[in-house]
Amino acid sequence: MSNLRGALIIAAVACLSTSLSVRAAGVPAGTRPAAGAASVQTGRDHEPLVGTYRLVTTEVKDQDGTWRPVPNYDSIGYITYSDSGYMGVHVMPKNRIPFAANPPTPEEAQEALRGYSAYYGPYTVHADESAPFVVHHRVGQINPGGEVDAKRFFDLIGNRLILTPAPASGGKAQATRHIVWERLPDAPLSAEAKKFVGFRQLLYTDRYTERDGRVVTHGQKNEGRAGSYIIYTPTGHMMVHLMAREGRTPYAGATPTPEEALAAYRSYGGYFGRFTVYADDNPPYVVHNQEGRPNPGTPTDAERLYLLSGDVLRLGGRPRTTNGETRGGHLYWELLPPLTGRPE
Repeated sequence: MSNLRGALIIAAVACLSTSLSVRAAGVPAGTRPAAGAASVQTGRDHEPLVGTYRLVTTEVKDQDGTWRPVPNYDSIGYITYSDSGYMGVHVMPKNRIPFAANPPTPEEAQEALRGYSAYYGPYTVHADESAPFVVHHRVGQINPGGEVDAKRFFDLIGNRLILTPAPASGGKAQATRHIVWERLPDAPLSAEAKKFVGFRQLLYTDRYTERDGRVVTHGQKNEGRAGSYIIYTPTGHMMVHLMAREGRTPYAGATPTPEEALAAYRSYGGYFGRFTVYADDNPPYVVHNQEGRPNPGTPTDAERLYLLSGDVLRLGGRPRTTNGETRGGHLYWELLPPLTGRPE
């Protein structure tokens, strides 16, 4: 990257970071969690849940009341709860059939979304109840019309977290499904990698064009996916949820038609896996080691150049040069502040 472009972009990010001292600066109305509708207590109640967990299995309850693992269960995924009050999850069936071409057909999109679960947002813990539960306040999810506040009874047994989706009627005793997770240990992250840890919300994306070492265009600010999340955890894992802010239509029925599935697929992207920071390279970059994503093709590692400035993390792929013209783009992610209070 040229010195000129680097100076311009660093200055732009510095100005952006300063403007964000007013917390909502640069964020379109409605993209931040509302304090009353999606807040979370940050105290002893939620502390036991804080961490990142790997999916182990699911269990169903027989007619005689015995819990048994689902036969041939074959999904992978992670769920993470932060000490600042946010959570995120990706769950994906293994051995899915890749698309024959890009873009996929409606039928291929329908099959790709079958069994795929992904959502994010604040959470609240109600540990003072006779049957403790957590509520996932989904501000975004792959299902455009899915349940917003998802109630899960929880049990912590050793390093296992058992989440029990609340039934439509009745309490925990009437539930018929368990989701079993295993807590992961923290990773020996570098000092630079630790700066990534946390939940961030997308402010906007932009594009730039450079010719003969000079920036000829820089802007094209796009807020179409503002409010999306990127998450880095102390265990060395990460996940990203990129969702269109507008134009997502709920399914007409319980499951999507091929056309509804294709629309949902086009308006929600992301992936999950580990991350590795290469701070000593010039320019520095982070690698998102993908384990899974909505696209059923073989996951590929995503290399992103980065710049950390205050609470803002700027990410972008390596620019491409064609016929002497270089084009690139960035995503600007702001660290989310801790949430306080309990929803009414």
